[in-house]
Parts: sequence; C-alpha cells; structure tokens
Amino acid sequence: MKNSILATALILSSSLLAGSAFAADAPLTREQVRASVLQARADGSLLPINDKGVIQAKAAPSSLTREQVQASVLQARADGTLLPINDKGVIQAKAAPSSVTRVATRAEAVIAARVHTQDFGG
Repeated sequence: MKNSILATALILSSSLLAGSAFAADAPLTREQVRASVLQARADGSLLPINDKGVIQAKAAPSSLTREQVQASVLQARADGTLLPINDKGVIQAKAAPSSVTRVATRAEAVIAARVHTQDFGG
C-alpha cells in the first residue's frame, strides 16, 4: 500500500512538473521527480492520497465552537434550509419546482407518442 501511494505521488508530481518541463523542453529524470516528491513531503506541500488514488484536501481549522455549529444546524433545520445528506455523506439537493404542470407534461407525451417524435438518445 505504501508503494502504491508513493507511486501515485510520483506520478502526480511528475505530471505537475512535466508541464513546466514541456515549457522548458527538458524532460525530468526519475531522480529529479523523486527528489521533488521528497522535497514536497519535507516542506509539507505534498497532499495525502487515499487508497483509491484520490487527493485528500487538508482540513481547514474552524473558527466556530461546537455550540455555534450545533446552533446553526438547529436554526437551519427549523427554518427549512438544512439540506439532507444521504448515507454516503453526499448532499441531496432539493428538487426545483417545475414550471410545467403535470397535465401539460402528460399532453406533450401523448402528442409525442402519436407522431413518434420522442427522442430516446439514440
């Protein structure tokens, strides 16, 4: 696992450095890439990568207390602005209200079925 993370870090850093290498028309050697990764790790600018190869952003420190966050969540829940989150931690956006009535949509579907103009993406 450490090897895969190191390999991913090397690939990412080499791709980042390759952009500047193309500008200079001088490809980087393996040793140069390795040295840049080690330097980035030493100075703290190397972002961590999870086991799926996704870069994990560093958490920003909060200036709010736990009580302030809880109060804002309770307020959002009370006024209906709290967005629901599914079991995977993804925010579920509220459905936007339609400007077309159900009757108009049904009528449009009936007409499309009669003249066979329904496009199914094919």
